Amino acid sequence: MYFSRVRIQPDIHQETQMAKVLADSVYNIHRLLWDLFPGQKQRNFLYREEIAREQLGYQGGARGESLYYLVSSSAPSSQSPFFAVETRRYEPQLQPDEALRFELRANPVVTKNGKKHDVVMDAQQTFLKLLCEELGLLSHLQGTPEKKEYKNVLLTHGGQRLDSRLTDLLDGDYRYAERLDQKLTPREKLEWALRAEIDNTLDEWMAKQGKQNGFTIVKDTHGNLKLQNSAYQWHALTGKAAKGKKSGFSAVDFTGDLVVSDVEAFKKSLFNGIGRSKAFGCGLMLVKRI
Repeated sequence: MYFSRVRIQPDIHQETQMAKVLADSVYNIHRLLWDLFPGQKQRNFLYREEIAREQLGYQGGARGESLYYLVSSSAPSSQSPFFAVETRRYEPQLQPDEALRFELRANPVVTKNGKKHDVVMDAQQTFLKLLCEELGLLSHLQGTPEKKEYKNVLLTHGGQRLDSRLTDLLDGDYRYAERLDQKLTPREKLEWALRAEIDNTLDEWMAKQGKQNGFTIVKDTHGNLKLQNSAYQWHALTGKAAKGKKSGFSAVDFTGDLVVSDVEAFKKSLFNGIGRSKAFGCGLMLVKRI
């Protein structure tokens, strides 16, 4: 296996519209990076996009252009007219119970009735529906409500019962209980409760990935996972990559600490990626020893 750092050639970035082309579509990025592997009929790499200045500081004139980390089964070509490519062999030496810090950009999905659903959107929709049901407000809804409709019904008809229930939910969540020290409106409490539900759902998703891929997420002294999520974003797909009018995928950045429980399974996840949308910059886990 090979680990590569790929940058847009400085003169190309400064003098052409390459940066705009890359920013406009993850599918454009996917196709250009695939050109680094001539003759490959099937994708044999994972990649992660970063900002050059954030990764390199002021080294080599780095600015706001993209930088890509790649893990691949064959070495990428160093003769690209667009990219500067640095490559080394990637042979991680791992031990059982070894602790590592990790970063992962993933596309979390859940399967329901044979269909894939965005984990974050599904968690919000399910939470709001159950809250309406608990407070006896389902009669105020019609058809197949969207998130906005659920929230409007809750805030219009929930009253003190809603406020008390949200207070209980936040008070029981270690990440958000301190928010109750502020004077929050029911609307603000609902938004924080939704955020707590998203965090808990993403924690569960990552714990499940660990069971399937040879690692466990480390817990702190209070029994809470050493795991954070950020940068949830929806990426629309167009052109050949699109499969429908709303074709696209979501991505979430995870950071945290893990312990290797199964060396071979974990190596496989480092090489093959975790989750879906691997062709579009998801699934590559970056690790370092603690």
